[in-house]
Amino acid sequence: MELPSSEPVTAEAVIHDGGHSGRGRLTVLKLSWSPRDPLAVELTLSAQPDHPALPRGSWVILRDFLRYALEEPTGDGDVRLRPDDLRDRVWFELARPGRAASVSVARPLLRAFLDRTEQAVPCGKERSDEAIEALLHRLQSF
Repeated sequence: MELPSSEPVTAEAVIHDGGHSGRGRLTVLKLSWSPRDPLAVELTLSAQPDHPALPRGSWVILRDFLRYALEEPTGDGDVRLRPDDLRDRVWFELARPGRAASVSVARPLLRAFLDRTEQAVPCGKERSDEAIEALLHRLQSF
């Protein structure tokens, strides 16, 4: 029996490139998944270079919710998702102090990210006591 890869899977989407201001700022949403915690995906919104006026934060969401969001609105608590069929994107509504951050990611990028995670640990094969404990620990730390 072949063991799943222990390598994490990540993807980054440039949310905003600073427009025409010429200031060279980027807002990036990073998705991170680990086979050690196969039920969860960490979302990290950051500004490069960091700037207090730009949105940032970290959230955890179920990997299944990301898959569902490709086709239907889903999410819970601090992360809500909805597909945008016209633009072929998925919108993320990320709760944070003050105003929520609303960002979108190209659907093909999200689908490719999920496909890579499922090559390592297929959906339905991650249901173990260790996976559930890891997810509960991560959700409690946010």
